[in-house]
Amino acid sequence: MFTYESKYYEDVMTAAWTFLGKLTPLFLLLIWFFTCKHWWYHSILIPVAMYTYQLVIAFYQDAYANTYTIDTNQLIYLAPFFIVILSIVYLIRIKIFDRVYGIDLSEIDETDVSVFSSVSETDRRQLKSFQSEEEYWELTEEDYYSRL
Repeated sequence: MFTYESKYYEDVMTAAWTFLGKLTPLFLLLIWFFTCKHWWYHSILIPVAMYTYQLVIAFYQDAYANTYTIDTNQLIYLAPFFIVILSIVYLIRIKIFDRVYGIDLSEIDETDVSVFSSVSETDRRQLKSFQSEEEYWELTEEDYYSRL
């Protein structure tokens, strides 16, 4: 068949154990990614990228007997990939929630919602019309409480 000579790990069993320790979760994550039907399935690509990077580095170190540990700063190398994936997931989330809840920012002007005040414009108009009525100032206590 073939022979494998482990240079970095000095033992084929240790190299196989290391490679399988990275291949097994990578394989399971890929199955999960391709069979997932949730909207956030793109976020599974982040650990897939981390395990892929670790596997490539493990093969590189073993093939070239490199004692320099490249695996220590993996998040720095993968940060641009993480940012892109998380941005995509967040944009998908926004689109889904906009469809589910029917949020349309153009309707804010039509509903008389004031951003800076806790009292809406409709309530403010009703209060002014109530205050402008003549009988408002001449109400008895019973009428006042009945209107409340």
